[in-house]
Amino acid sequence: MRLGRALTAAVAVTALAGCGGDDDPAGDQTTAPAAELDVALDAQLGVGAPTGPEYPPGTSGLVADYTVTNNADVAVLVVQRRPADITPQIDVPLPDTDESSWVYADDAGQILVTKEVFATTGGDTGTAYRAPAVRLEPGETVTGRAFALTPLRRIAPDAGTFEVPGPSALPDDATSWSFCVQVAPDPGETGEPTMADHTPDRRLVCSTPADLPPGALGAGS
Repeated sequence: MRLGRALTAAVAVTALAGCGGDDDPAGDQTTAPAAELDVALDAQLGVGAPTGPEYPPGTSGLVADYTVTNNADVAVLVVQRRPADITPQIDVPLPDTDESSWVYADDAGQILVTKEVFATTGGDTGTAYRAPAVRLEPGETVTGRAFALTPLRRIAPDAGTFEVPGPSALPDDATSWSFCVQVAPDPGETGEPTMADHTPDRRLVCSTPADLPPGALGAGS
């Protein structure tokens, strides 16, 4: 990921309306309202190949080239990639790279390619699940890339441990997809920045939907 100062930003989605609500694993209705942030996502959605040597030559899939800009007055965290330690085993390799992403469908049947860490189903499990993140100071911007191998497979962590929205399989009649990235106010933890399953006020910021290309859905969905 490349980090710099934001000069201009052509944004697809601003603030934190995104594709998800407050991921509060405790479900505490007495907590303070979610922080109001001004975070913008500009994403170019298309089809292409992954970068790097982790996939075989000729591999193709959905690609999102994106920029996240922090227009808020506070530092924010932006998830960098799918957490490797909770990635499931499926019928194809899932390399751990900066492009690695989750793939699932929302309740409306739209495919989401995301970089996030999910809330746990049972509250405090005794483990802090974390995703690598980038810290953005006010006015800073970061660029990144997401890749999802086609034909698409549903890539989501264990449903017994994590709350994953939407159906348990990708819908055969899906026609569109979006890229989403999780952001939150920086809680000020020391060390390398990460987004944890308990980080307060986590949100998804999502791109404008794009049409799924022909053949994007297939075996394994």
